[in-house]
Amino acid sequence: MKVLNKFFTIPAALLLTFAACEDDKTPVLELIKKAELNPLDKSEIVINKNNLSEKFPKITWSPADYNGAAVSYTVAMKSSEGGSVKFPETTDCFLELDNSAMNSILSSVSARPGKATECTFTLTSSASNGVKTDESESQVSIKVTAYDAKTEGIDWDFAYVAVDYPNFDFAHSFLIGDPDGDGVYQGYVNIPSGEKFAVLDGKTLEVISDNNTLNQETNIGFVEIKASKDGGVEISDKTEWGLIGSATSGSWDKDTKMDFDAETGVWTAVTSLTDGEFKFRANGGWDINLGAGEDGLSYGGDNLKVPAAHAYIVTLNLVNAGKYTYSLEETEIELSSEYLTVPGSFNGWNNKTEDFRVTSAARDFVFAGVIYVDSDNAEFKFYDDASGAWIGILGDKAEDGSFKLGDGANITLDKAGYYKMTVDQKKMTASVVATGWELIGEACEFGWDKGIVMDFDPATKTWSKTLTVKDGDYKFRWAGAWDVNFGGALNALEQDGANLKISAGTYKFVLDPEKKTASVTAQ
Repeated sequence: MKVLNKFFTIPAALLLTFAACEDDKTPVLELIKKAELNPLDKSEIVINKNNLSEKFPKITWSPADYNGAAVSYTVAMKSSEGGSVKFPETTDCFLELDNSAMNSILSSVSARPGKATECTFTLTSSASNGVKTDESESQVSIKVTAYDAKTEGIDWDFAYVAVDYPNFDFAHSFLIGDPDGDGVYQGYVNIPSGEKFAVLDGKTLEVISDNNTLNQETNIGFVEIKASKDGGVEISDKTEWGLIGSATSGSWDKDTKMDFDAETGVWTAVTSLTDGEFKFRANGGWDINLGAGEDGLSYGGDNLKVPAAHAYIVTLNLVNAGKYTYSLEETEIELSSEYLTVPGSFNGWNNKTEDFRVTSAARDFVFAGVIYVDSDNAEFKFYDDASGAWIGILGDKAEDGSFKLGDGANITLDKAGYYKMTVDQKKMTASVVATGWELIGEACEFGWDKGIVMDFDPATKTWSKTLTVKDGDYKFRWAGAWDVNFGGALNALEQDGANLKISAGTYKFVLDPEKKTASVTAQ
């Protein structure tokens, strides 16, 4: 005969019951009295900037009695907007919050800032680690009006950009606004993934536009949104911001990149600036640039001024409901040398000469300059006079003229000529490329984006180039930057002169920069 063995798990509650049978002094686990929530001392509260740090009405209750067993409690809250939350378990008979914590909770349960939300609290008690659980039959309610600090000081029409709507978390939604009153909300938001979003009127919280999506390839990230009050929505491509101008180390040629803080939505750069001018621009181009406007920053506005040469924390705020602002805060950061010298075979390896230097006007460890080398097969190194360090090349040059720096070999140049040299002393990288006067413009091969370097004749100190061009405008420009450029008339060229015009064909261009004259001869 086969015997089956069966094993049963006895619930802990039954074990306690059995124990009570053996020892009459052991209590039976049963609910003698339910916990009861006490009335709140307020029926309504409006949270604002002045009372954020104050205590929210204390939630208290009478204790439950499970025949003397230890008891823990869990408070839950449900909002009239449909969201709910559970608070951490406690053995106390009260729950204390401040208004700031309650405000954050309201945001997570889809409360509408500025509008009263009915918040209903319920209570559950539990004994012996959840063996016996009972929900209180009582509940208490209070009307709470949430506060959105982002709206403080905004006295113009604005709207919320609510990601993953109808879930609405006002603390993590973005504001776009209409400060100029043209009927269009605009502003920048950071949407790192492809959730749908809605646009809600900031005052009424009515939906203006719903089910908007972003293109995964072009506008996932920090983008500008424009929303008309009739429901139309435009989304820009993704943007990344930087500083550019005579006050920066890159002058008007190269951006000083800014860093983005996803929590605040603010762009920041810590950099040295000279007492020059600058602007903010996106994606390293001029299609989107911000300068001085009548009230804050405006697209295509005037150059911004730096009050004095110093190291600054530069902030760019584009998330203030359509009103774009910036700040400059002086700071103390490590500064680089003002310059590196360029001693080499072409100057007798003189490491003190002022004629051969690359400079860092902003003293941010980025150096640049144009050096004339008068002989073929020249060699040189960079020299930091402040530290006494000789800096050479590590490895080989790349095709674009860039290379790594260190305690390395001499840097070589095959041909005599002018060279644009840049050094990043933090990254220990450099580039050396042939430069000089160039032709640039819509008539040339690369348009206004890139110049064509002319050939230098040291005997006559003139520059020449034979090119096939299109109908259009052109100018002469020095060393890939607009700081020095010639236009106007060929027999009387002027700094920043008007564009020169030419018909399609093949021509020889000859420029004498000292005399400020040029000739163009058909070939």
